[in-house]
Amino acid sequence: MLRKLLLLLLYAFMTRRSKAVSVPSASQTVIWGLGLETNIVVPARFFYIQTVDTTGKNFTTSPGEATFEVKITSPTDPYARVWVQILDRNDGSFLVRYRMYASYTDLHIQVLLEDKQVGKSPYVLRGAVYHESCDCPEPSGALWEKNMHCPATFSQIDIDLSVFSSVDPDRNAHEIPQRFEKRHSLCHYTIKNNQVYIKTHGEHVGFRIFMDAFLLSLTRKVRLPDIEFFVNLGDWPLEKRRASENPSPIFSWCGSNDTQDIVMPTYDLTESVLETMDRVSLDMMSVQGHTGPAWEQKISQAFWRGRDSRRERLELVKLARANPDVLDAAFTNFFFFKHDESLYGPLVKHVSFFDFFKVRDVYIDIRD
Repeated sequence: MLRKLLLLLLYAFMTRRSKAVSVPSASQTVIWGLGLETNIVVPARFFYIQTVDTTGKNFTTSPGEATFEVKITSPTDPYARVWVQILDRNDGSFLVRYRMYASYTDLHIQVLLEDKQVGKSPYVLRGAVYHESCDCPEPSGALWEKNMHCPATFSQIDIDLSVFSSVDPDRNAHEIPQRFEKRHSLCHYTIKNNQVYIKTHGEHVGFRIFMDAFLLSLTRKVRLPDIEFFVNLGDWPLEKRRASENPSPIFSWCGSNDTQDIVMPTYDLTESVLETMDRVSLDMMSVQGHTGPAWEQKISQAFWRGRDSRRERLELVKLARANPDVLDAAFTNFFFFKHDESLYGPLVKHVSFFDFFKVRDVYIDIRD
């Protein structure tokens, strides 16, 4: 009996001790990121907090979403308008992002843990700190690339551009519209003296607004060289000529092994970056604060929702109906094919994007 009592006391002591060790430390916790640098001009600046305990050990689970407080002020403007978000990544780290609605001087960033300064806080961004809408281009492209920590090269860009050893703007201006504008939609962009000029080709050119916004944002940040190029506004790559057949250089949001289009990030991705913490609520960063339940609690099942834009999706839903334990796939709408409920089941409601994070396995999608 005495032995059991001693064991219970020892266990209680060790439990209290282990809990006491796992306390966030203001001095040990690490803070880093581009949002702590003055010359990094992006729509929403960001940095990270890695929670560390008093023994110097990283937290691997959340210490609580309200663990840290972040204050951003400017000594030159007591009414500085800065929106701050702290996203708990549920792995012991936090993503802090902030969007300014004006430019300020000597921005002060304080990260607090129970009123104690964390890491090397306060962080001071010396000099003029520009916001997204400031028309304040850096005259030197090389300096801007250095400030933004751009890598010396991008392998995908190098591969796509290797096909075009030389470019004839006059030939492109004549040939590309002649070949494509009857069945496709394109934009002919010219950047001259850091101003953006546009000529559209084809019927459905509304999607140019996404490329317009991207280029205008870029010209506000850095002075671009004089250049002209074509952008494909459609969902499919256009240039099917081989490299040896003098293909036309066309920038596209899509590509393939059989085409020569120069691939760039999709319009929904660039819009989510430009409108982060503004008109867009779903973006590359916000999802880090909505990762769903712990891995052990996620549903062990593949998941898909969408419309009937490709025949392969019909087969996917039929496969799910035959194997409901491993695959949950259903249509939210029918537009291209006849809806046969006996084959494809009833239509289902749209689900929140964040519900996808409740699933453990790969999310299946077949692109439009």
